[in-house]
Amino acid sequence: MDGMSDLPPLTTQTVFILTSFFAAAFFAWRRKLDPLSVAFGSSLIYFIPGFFGVAQFSYGEGLGEFSAPFVPDTYSVMSIVLAALVAGAAVIDRIAQPVGWEVNFQARIPAVLFSFAALATAASMNHTGTYFLCLDKSITLERIDAWYGYASMSAPFLVATAYALRQRVLTLVGCTFLVADMYAGFRLSTAITFMAIVMLSGDRLFQGRKAASLFILATVLAGASLFVVKHLIVPIKYATAGYCEGASPTRLTTKEYLSGTAMNLTRLRFYVSAFVSQSEPFVIQSMLNEVIRKDFRTGSDYLKGQILAGLPLGASLFGIDSSSVTTFNSRAQPVLFPDVRFQMANSPWAQAYAAGGLAMVSAFALGYATILCMLTMLFNATKGAVRAGIAAIAVWVGFYFHRNDLFIEIVYLKHVVYIFALALFIALGSHLMANLKAPRPH
Repeated sequence: MDGMSDLPPLTTQTVFILTSFFAAAFFAWRRKLDPLSVAFGSSLIYFIPGFFGVAQFSYGEGLGEFSAPFVPDTYSVMSIVLAALVAGAAVIDRIAQPVGWEVNFQARIPAVLFSFAALATAASMNHTGTYFLCLDKSITLERIDAWYGYASMSAPFLVATAYALRQRVLTLVGCTFLVADMYAGFRLSTAITFMAIVMLSGDRLFQGRKAASLFILATVLAGASLFVVKHLIVPIKYATAGYCEGASPTRLTTKEYLSGTAMNLTRLRFYVSAFVSQSEPFVIQSMLNEVIRKDFRTGSDYLKGQILAGLPLGASLFGIDSSSVTTFNSRAQPVLFPDVRFQMANSPWAQAYAAGGLAMVSAFALGYATILCMLTMLFNATKGAVRAGIAAIAVWVGFYFHRNDLFIEIVYLKHVVYIFALALFIALGSHLMANLKAPRPH
């Protein structure tokens, strides 16, 4: 280990807590809810284990639990990320921002995104079929295809743009895609959509105490529900589990399973599992802590292949084979967590530390903050549907990066940008065609 590793853990934890406190005070003082603010909030959520000082999670029901105290450099990594976001926001706030502009064809954008989501969903259902109903998520993951990915990326754009333009019907239709996605066992699209809408509604924080209090309460409750729903998906799907092709027979009746779930909702242990022992932040920071604690190293050479995978048309123009690029998790989990049966979420900060210590973490944090600064400038410079699209992209960066390695985030972000850019292009084409066909006054 390097950096502050010679300091006692309590000292570095204190530095982390103080950094978090002053960073939170700074972002509150800014009075802005933009991509940098959302990234800071996302970082705090994922760094919650740092306030407890322990990395822990359950291997599964009846399979035991992993637990290890945080080592000093774990706190250093988290402090560096928060400091980078504060520095980025301080710089951006000193730059004059252009007045927001909106495109004259924006009303067509949600309809285009609806067609994307609908067509991709239909194609994915045709391919995956009843495997979406399986209780075992690993079975579903083996069967889903690229079309599912396109549908799950289009839905947040659909809801966010329709919400921004107050197209209520398309907003509700988009929400049905998100509900279906959660029923299949996936929460990511809903989380992306939720945070994008929070960003778009940020002005309510500054409309008086009552409006701000209601907005904060609704945001906290909705955010907390995303943690809890993970543990309710299986019980809710129990009624249709029998339609999953090749699934094992269920041992309990639907009534018995739902009764057991209702009982769990009254127990403290259920919420401990939802927010601590089986929550993503604790699993992810356990990986970071173990990388540092056991001095796991990968070198940095393989990062070049991960970065190149994000080049547009990389496969056709540059011969880059994304399927041959290894992820950090495929290297780290078999060594650090050989007994964990499920696939752990990647940690970009663990990846950075394994590749080059705190210096590489600082480089990752600088890149992370720089991209969010650019997105913040675009968010401030736009209005309407384009601003909503920027908000969704910013959440993909600010929030989703915390649970992926560099390769997965780059590939996802590339396709997310493609989808929104294509929607803009088609909406513009449709607008131009409509103008050409419109009768002109003599």
